[in-house]
Amino acid sequence: MKKMKKLLALMLALAMVLSLAACTTGENSDPSGAPSGDPAASGEPAPSQAVTSEDGVIAPITPEELGSGTVKWTEEKTADGWYKVTNEGGKTLGYSKDSGVALIQVDGFAFKDLDRDGVLDGYEDWRNSNEDRARDLANQMGVEEMTPLFTHGGWRSFGSTIEGDDLTYVQEGGRGGVTRSAINQGNTTMAVDWTNALQALCEATGSWGIPATISVDPSHISNTIDQNSLAAIMSKDEAFALGVEHGKQYRATGVTMLLGPQIGIGTQPTMTRATGTFTEDPALGRDLADAYISGLQSTFDESGKDLGWGEDSVYAIAKHYVGDGAPEGGRNDHMDAGKFDVFPGNNFAAHLIPFHDGAFNLSMSSTKECGVMPNYAISYSRDGSLGELVGGGYSTYKMSFLYDNDYQGFILTDWQITNDGQQCFGVEDLTMTERFAALYKSGMHQIGGTADNAAAAEGYELVVDELGEEEALKILRNAVYHFVLSQFQCGLYENAYISLDNAIDTVWNNDTDAAAKEQQLKSVIMLKNSGNVIAQSDGSKKTVYVPYAFNSGSAASSSSDATPPQWEPVFDLDVAGKYFDVVTDTVGEPSGEPGEDGNPTYTPNDIIRAKASDVAACDLILMHMNAPSQDSAQTEDGTWLPASLQYGEYTATNARRESLAGTVTTETINDGYYGSKSQDVKENRSYAGNTVGQDKNYAQLELLQYLNGIKGNAKLVVMMSKASGPSVMVWSEVEPLADAILFYYGSTSWFFEETLLDIVSGAVEPSGLLPFQMPASMDAVEAQDEDVPRDLECYVDADGNVYDFTYGLNWSGKIDDERVKTYSAEPLTTPSTIEFHYAD
Repeated sequence: MKKMKKLLALMLALAMVLSLAACTTGENSDPSGAPSGDPAASGEPAPSQAVTSEDGVIAPITPEELGSGTVKWTEEKTADGWYKVTNEGGKTLGYSKDSGVALIQVDGFAFKDLDRDGVLDGYEDWRNSNEDRARDLANQMGVEEMTPLFTHGGWRSFGSTIEGDDLTYVQEGGRGGVTRSAINQGNTTMAVDWTNALQALCEATGSWGIPATISVDPSHISNTIDQNSLAAIMSKDEAFALGVEHGKQYRATGVTMLLGPQIGIGTQPTMTRATGTFTEDPALGRDLADAYISGLQSTFDESGKDLGWGEDSVYAIAKHYVGDGAPEGGRNDHMDAGKFDVFPGNNFAAHLIPFHDGAFNLSMSSTKECGVMPNYAISYSRDGSLGELVGGGYSTYKMSFLYDNDYQGFILTDWQITNDGQQCFGVEDLTMTERFAALYKSGMHQIGGTADNAAAAEGYELVVDELGEEEALKILRNAVYHFVLSQFQCGLYENAYISLDNAIDTVWNNDTDAAAKEQQLKSVIMLKNSGNVIAQSDGSKKTVYVPYAFNSGSAASSSSDATPPQWEPVFDLDVAGKYFDVVTDTVGEPSGEPGEDGNPTYTPNDIIRAKASDVAACDLILMHMNAPSQDSAQTEDGTWLPASLQYGEYTATNARRESLAGTVTTETINDGYYGSKSQDVKENRSYAGNTVGQDKNYAQLELLQYLNGIKGNAKLVVMMSKASGPSVMVWSEVEPLADAILFYYGSTSWFFEETLLDIVSGAVEPSGLLPFQMPASMDAVEAQDEDVPRDLECYVDADGNVYDFTYGLNWSGKIDDERVKTYSAEPLTTPSTIEFHYAD
């Protein structure tokens, strides 16, 4: 098939050449003969031939002898082992000589002969547009070569060689996979070796030289801030700058696709995964999505000029489309417990805003729009107004907003929705093969979390049986086109290899630490500051008490070893000592039962607290706490427990007595009089009247209570950390005990302690703002509509400050700047760039 297409293309090319007076080249050539998106417009060499057949295959060009005529390229072997080819005014290439790929020369420029056929194909010609190249490649491939590209698994090997499942996957034709290893601190050298080995394998395997797409979930690479923290800064410029930096850092470690950002608005206060998104507010979510993705996807020159797609570009997959911020009960939609999103406020349209008005309508980048990942959960409606009761990837209603509005980006499903188990919501009765077929038909371009190439092929055959070969092939080619287009846009077909020197200069170094700290400082929110406890430093060194807290340890898991119980200071004493004179506790000898190593373990009694008189003489007491977080879960006997945003136990007295959503089953009953009959029964997932116990961090509240009791004249400063779970909390247990409160999103595993202490010591003024409302109570949470932003009764502290959206303090008091004025307007309710409609 491949040879026949090429022969036909060559014949067509010859016929057209004979009919033309001449084929000009260089910057004076007539652009009318170039394919759409001609690179010549940006100063790159124009194609010498651009003949396209009716099926979208560009006629190949017979190359000249390598090294003949005016040679416009040079080649060198890099320190990392791959070969770098520099074209004058053109693209820089990278390839492995061990892969079997060789160079060919046309018009004096070098190109990679990826399919090893001795001619320059349209997709190999970097002078053609990304769209034309992707179309050329997709339209030449056979079915058996394309179906593996419908899968996107997880890279399991991480070393200098590719083995096991990864080797098999690549040999079968798979090219997409996620890894978290490449972006972790200490893994930089290995990431370079592994990336280059993987790309060399892909270059050598198969008929087309298709590279690997290495994807990653949003991360704290080089200690950069998370999405909640970015939202607390409330600046498009800061979001754009972080996107640019992330593009460089991810690319330096081999990553070309971000499975993010998560941009759905988090309108349910107990939403377990709210820490992964930006905010509850549609306008802020829209602006941050636009700015961050713009920075991430474009490549910029040294002057800041937008070059469009290029060597620093990372393809964004905005998620989760759409409505994942309104889970009933706040439950995690990665599990059956969270399978339903609910919309009692009829506010589904607002959840489309960050996508269509932001991510798909980029105003700060020439890349225009990004990819998208549908959500797991079912958007529940009794009347069918939100479509069929199936997960996002299977929902024709949700997909209609994309396709009816000419969306051109890449669609990648969330993970493992074709597998039996907890994520195939609404299609549990289908087989795995039938789910693949359904996703082909719904318009997906790739299935996340699977490397099952056989099921992808079998699913395609079901589509053939149902729709016919012509329509099925059209669907498959369209999916492959969008996947390889994302690769062309990131420049992978020119150079998929990376450099260790560049990686070391780009990630996890002193410069990146300084940049990360600068953004961390801007994200810290001062909620309380009674009596100006935190103020601009007068240069004196204060005395602080840093208590120890008991850590009960953890059991071993699949990802980490067991940790024994231990006493730890709430702040690193050496770090605190740089800012303050420190008073602290003394840890005694462990008195508990022997641990796995045979040595005694620590108990809560093995502490000698500082004298109350010493504490009372301090200027400040520093207390660091983790915010409470308990998901709404189901017990073994089927009882639903409420989510909780407080440390103490919570009884859901005022919760909804019947859940809005639930699975409907048909049951047969015998009433003993009329005999057997069938009836539909809707599951009730309500937790009304049920009680959830104390939060796992309750001991931290007890320590805070102790500190408040002994503080004397000292001022108690509480630093809250939101490491996981919802992005809000109920403050009534904590706020009355503290003189000052700093709130931030993150954990001290990547958030520098120096950041917090710079603010406490008065070296840096806080400027962060709340991207979410803070509820007055759990009753206020229960009274809120899951799908409506900023409809909470907010907490009011002892100083009369309301912990509302956009609230924050600086040294002078409540912040009231342009950010507050812009985003405190009434929440948006419908997208402005598309026409919203309910399902028929």
